[in-house]
Amino acid sequence: MVIAMAISVARLRSIVTVEPVILLYMTALFLVTPAYQQLIISKICSEQYGPASAECKDLAAYPEAHQSVQRSSSMVILLYTSVLSVLSIPPAMLLGSWSDQRQHSDGGFRGSRRSLVLLLPCILSLASGGLLIAIAMVDQLGVLWMLMAAGLVGLSGGTSSLFLSSFSYLADLTASNEGVNRTLRMAVAEAMVFVGGTIGFLLGGYLEEQDWGMVIAFSSFCGCQLLSIVYILVWLRDPIIPARLTSSYGSINPSSEDDATPSILSHARRSLAVVFKERPDRGRFKLLLLIVCTFINNLVAVGETTISLLYLSYEPRNFSTQLYGIFHSIRMLLLGAVLLLVFPLLLKRVSEQTLAKVSALFRSAALFLMAFSTNTWMVFLVCVIGAPSGIGQAVVRSLSSAIVEEHEQGAMFSFSASVEALCILLAGLLFNGLYPLTLATVAGMPFVVMATLMLVVFILMQWISESPATHPRLLLSD
Repeated sequence: MVIAMAISVARLRSIVTVEPVILLYMTALFLVTPAYQQLIISKICSEQYGPASAECKDLAAYPEAHQSVQRSSSMVILLYTSVLSVLSIPPAMLLGSWSDQRQHSDGGFRGSRRSLVLLLPCILSLASGGLLIAIAMVDQLGVLWMLMAAGLVGLSGGTSSLFLSSFSYLADLTASNEGVNRTLRMAVAEAMVFVGGTIGFLLGGYLEEQDWGMVIAFSSFCGCQLLSIVYILVWLRDPIIPARLTSSYGSINPSSEDDATPSILSHARRSLAVVFKERPDRGRFKLLLLIVCTFINNLVAVGETTISLLYLSYEPRNFSTQLYGIFHSIRMLLLGAVLLLVFPLLLKRVSEQTLAKVSALFRSAALFLMAFSTNTWMVFLVCVIGAPSGIGQAVVRSLSSAIVEEHEQGAMFSFSASVEALCILLAGLLFNGLYPLTLATVAGMPFVVMATLMLVVFILMQWISESPATHPRLLLSD
């Protein structure tokens, strides 16, 4: 009885792994994003016009004040994302390669550091949430204190550390069963981002409707991080992967050089060596193109997140924070539903690379529509057109992990995570810099740029699909 229960628990642990951590972290992130942006707007308005001024009570009724606050808020959000990005790059370069080091276990090796890397962003995000609560409650704390909150998250690597450890974990877990199973597992994990977004925005909208204020939103953010920490410590176990860790084609041993010089430079060198080493079937070339696709996908995703509230709250759309939450909840729900329900069915009949290309086209069309939306129904139509958008990055992650060896997963995802962290800075510079410049003429110009970038992703995926296959990519059997 006890043995059977232990086997059942072990089997369940191999099915439910990093997905709840991603779900909780992204729920917290999407809950706190409009809240911290609204806090920035509120703090700037209070500093410019006074907390009890008529402008701050109804900012939309004063167009000049509204535009001034919009411009200043965009710059502060740019600073916030810049701090978050710059500080995230060193941890991202370090942690993935460091987590590749393994311990001997029964039947193979155990990646003993994946769960430790997962803990770090949760712990420092909890501290950041506490600081946000203080900023919201204490009027004397100015808007620039927000940069310290961003710095705490950045020191952990934030979402970069979360994703590199999560997808490296799944690559380890599926090491003995490659192909579409890995793609589906990564698609489910990717879907948790959108399910978390749905829950986060719905919860944020409910909290605003109840008029409970930003403090409750930041407290809920802290609660999600605390649940993640408990789950990782109590439930998550690092997977045992097969012992075949050496490649016949220029293997890079994770425990040789890094153990001798355990510094960020050695781990960075190893990540670069993994990405740029020669591989059969033009593997290096395809991996670099996939990393470029990751860069563009994340650049667009961060750009959408950083300016969408500003854009939709500006005339003629005039979205309230509650309506903005409903819009993003529906958008995230459809993205997650397509990944969880529609994508596995399509994968039985259509190759994953074709689906990735179609996903890029739908995302581009949705962004073009957002750029020229003038009313509520047009904005909500963006949710429907962009529903397949999440497929592309799930396929990119799966194809990337299939190119490198099992013991190179962390180093490869570490490099990708560093690219993603860089996207936070570049997206802020590009889109938060462009938005105030085009606000009075074509406010949706940043979305036009994003849509054009997604067409570049389509071209790159077509290029990759025409290259010889590194590994046989099979359609999902019935």
